[in-house]
Amino acid sequence: MIPESKFIKNEITLREMALPEEVKLTRKSLIRWLALSLGLISPNESRKLMLDILEVLFLFHVQKEQPTTKDILAKLGEITGKPQNEKAVYYHLLKLKEAGVITRKKGAYNIGEGDWVKLSEQFKQLYSKRSDEAFDKIDEAFSKLEATY
Repeated sequence: MIPESKFIKNEITLREMALPEEVKLTRKSLIRWLALSLGLISPNESRKLMLDILEVLFLFHVQKEQPTTKDILAKLGEITGKPQNEKAVYYHLLKLKEAGVITRKKGAYNIGEGDWVKLSEQFKQLYSKRSDEAFDKIDEAFSKLEATY
């Protein structure tokens, strides 16, 4: 038996979702919708910290700023009105980094590689690159399979 799990480098989850008008009314609902459609949170996710972190990261990106962890924690405190658990914030930042959504250079975070393009373009580039890499391997496997017939 092949131990498949050790071969998985990463996963891409994209959800095709309806975009109802009521979702477009508030920033919070748009962030939740985007996080769901990009597979960054699970359906029925009740915890808000990941959404708050995404909001802060999106804000810094739009302002063309590269926040440090301290900057992120401070902004989270501003938008939530309470201090955040530092370990939980580090955990979510690590998960976003592992997913390739953010990078960290010299203690500062960026969406993607830090290009100051629109958020939609940044995510399209990220997910396209990852899907292209996956399909390169899938093409190779199909070619090998077809050669066996």
